[in-house]
Amino acid sequence: MSLAPHEICKRLGEAKFKEIFLSLNSAAMKASLMEVGLAATRQADQTSLKKRNEDWAKRLWSTVVAGKPSCKVMMFEWLRQTKSDFLIAFLDAVGVPHQKGLTDADFMKDAPEEKLLAAGKLLLAHPSFDHREVAAYLLFLDFSNETNKFSSLDLEQKLAV
Repeated sequence: MSLAPHEICKRLGEAKFKEIFLSLNSAAMKASLMEVGLAATRQADQTSLKKRNEDWAKRLWSTVVAGKPSCKVMMFEWLRQTKSDFLIAFLDAVGVPHQKGLTDADFMKDAPEEKLLAAGKLLLAHPSFDHREVAAYLLFLDFSNETNKFSSLDLEQKLAV
């Protein structure tokens, strides 16, 4: 069984979770909060955008710790907005046409498992990619596509700090 996004986030830990959340644009932050029913309004004690964003990250993290299903929107937006370099590398390795790392192709079902695993190993071995982030991406791919294509890569072990 693939790891749900909130479990991926929990295993990455609070510091990495907050780093990911704070790397998003405001619209993605708000969508991430709304995914779990949290208000995305500014409070009186939030005297700056930085303070607001940090408070939002703290509130969203508390839902992760509580085990509420969350983080799907956040992870997708984080990958889309900040990780196009390894999305591109992965899709190129699999041979999937894309636009800057994004595709509508159903490559997780269409591509041979060996090719997907080879591309995953390539990303994990890449010297400039954070292995924890790559593991989160591959686990998110498995979850989003209801597959276990990357289970042999021991990705859960790579999430730990």
